[in-house]
Amino acid sequence: MLGNMAEAMVAAYEERKAAANGAYAKAKSSQDGYRLAVLGLVGVAVRTLWVAITRGHGYWTVAVVIVILAGMVVWMLRIGRQVTRAWRLAALYEKGLKRLSGEVRWSGLTGEAFAVEGHLYERDLDVLGTHSLFDLLATTRTVVGQSGLARVLLEPTNAATVRERQAAVKELAGMLDLRERVAMVGRSRFEDVPVESFELWLEGERGAFPGWVRWALGLATVAWIAVGVAAWRVPVDRAWLLRLMESLLLAQGMICAWLMPKVKAELEAAQLLIGQMSILREGLGVMCASEFASERLRALQRAVAGEDRAVRQLERSLMVVEHRSKEWMYPVSVTLAMGTQVAISLDAWKQRFEEPMRQWLDAWGEFEALLALATYAAEHEENVWPEIVDGAALFAAKGMVHPLLWRKDAVANDVALGGEVQFLLISGSNMAGKSTLLRAIGANAVLALAGASVPARGLRMSALQIGASLAINDSLAEGKSKFLAEVERLRDLLALARDKPGESLFLIDEVFSGTNSLDRRVAAEAVLRGLLAAGAIGALSTHDLALAELAEIAALGGRNVHMASPDESDPLGFDYLLKAGVNRTMNGLAIVRLLGMGDLSKAKG
Repeated sequence: MLGNMAEAMVAAYEERKAAANGAYAKAKSSQDGYRLAVLGLVGVAVRTLWVAITRGHGYWTVAVVIVILAGMVVWMLRIGRQVTRAWRLAALYEKGLKRLSGEVRWSGLTGEAFAVEGHLYERDLDVLGTHSLFDLLATTRTVVGQSGLARVLLEPTNAATVRERQAAVKELAGMLDLRERVAMVGRSRFEDVPVESFELWLEGERGAFPGWVRWALGLATVAWIAVGVAAWRVPVDRAWLLRLMESLLLAQGMICAWLMPKVKAELEAAQLLIGQMSILREGLGVMCASEFASERLRALQRAVAGEDRAVRQLERSLMVVEHRSKEWMYPVSVTLAMGTQVAISLDAWKQRFEEPMRQWLDAWGEFEALLALATYAAEHEENVWPEIVDGAALFAAKGMVHPLLWRKDAVANDVALGGEVQFLLISGSNMAGKSTLLRAIGANAVLALAGASVPARGLRMSALQIGASLAINDSLAEGKSKFLAEVERLRDLLALARDKPGESLFLIDEVFSGTNSLDRRVAAEAVLRGLLAAGAIGALSTHDLALAELAEIAALGGRNVHMASPDESDPLGFDYLLKAGVNRTMNGLAIVRLLGMGDLSKAKG
């Protein structure tokens, strides 16, 4: 059953979708009418032109008809934009309604292009990829916004920043009009450009064109045009003027040919930005024109102050890049050396605005990320806002579920780490939910640190540095076994804990599963003591009951818990609840029988 806020969101989305569909139907009807009228006027224009030609007069009538026709075409294009906008709005709220109903939970955006090699939890906690946290949250408008969302999910931060983000997300969650305006910037639903497009352009060679080239090229172009006009209008030796014009054109061509490799590289990199700049400019305008109470949002506004003129200048240059190679523009572009001129202009713009541009992109990316988290919060009224505290490592959740599971199907658990309990040692049957619980702890911590609401009844935590060893595999390409890969990851977790004493959270699934029980016991204790000595908190799972002894060492501050079927006669009847103590039940043979392989307990060697 939907809560009051969720019902209100459904009602708001349905109302706006209905209004958009109504506007679409009205605009589409007008568009169709104008199309018929334009076709009719084209016929009238042809008829009046024929009459004027055959009679030798009446050309003013043709002019009037053409002016009316041009006006109607302009108006028809305007109505076409209204049709597109209404269609986009209806699609926006239709997708929102599907998210609220659970029909379509995923955005279809994986964020895998933003993966960081060797990251300590991205792969383990399903932060990026298909059906990941990113896939769940990515209601961003632009590729810059995708990058910003990946950053807030992957990069470590401090308590003050988390609290600022949370305040911003809370404020944005109630600003549906603003989220709609941002979603509607630009003239199409989404421009799919490479994620590295801005970086490629900004990191390209700067100062590639000598300062005198722009003036020399400009003078050559102006000179040959002036000479051409003179040859046409001035009664002098035109043959000499034409030869002079040819010489100036040749000089212009030689300069362009000399610069061609640099021009080509600049224009190819800039080509990737076409379409994004107008969206960025419009989006920054919406952000700057809004009134915010939270300090984080005000800081983002200050970070982009004064950007409009520079961004408009860049947008105009990119328009030239976009149109210069089109058939109707190509002859003009070649004769006026437009490609070379615009490449020089882009290079000069980068030299002046590269650092401010990076700041504007970062600010816009974070703003879009906060909007995406706000959309998630607004559509999940059952979630809570975590309390972020200062001090030693802490993670205390009540009624917590995994954010990637549909809430009505998920089983909630309480988890308390910090203070008296520094770590949980989770034993349990196969498929009982140990790995999912570890991932739920980590995923909720990631959401909380990003400033988002979380699927729980309550969460109190410090600004933790997360490290996980949950999805370690061997690598044939690197010649690395699973055991070696796990050892290297655990070494990295130890380094993180020592680098950030009293701040880290470790999550380890089936610790040292690739070795024998005795070695596993000794190695696990060594790693655990190292982590705890650095003030880390965390949880680790195992099938090996010998490791349960570690939680009984009073000095370590651990606690044994387990996950298993509550009914010993039904070892596969899991309730996915965390229980006190060590698991003593076995379900391996039950799983084998489930696979139709018979009762192997009676098999003979």
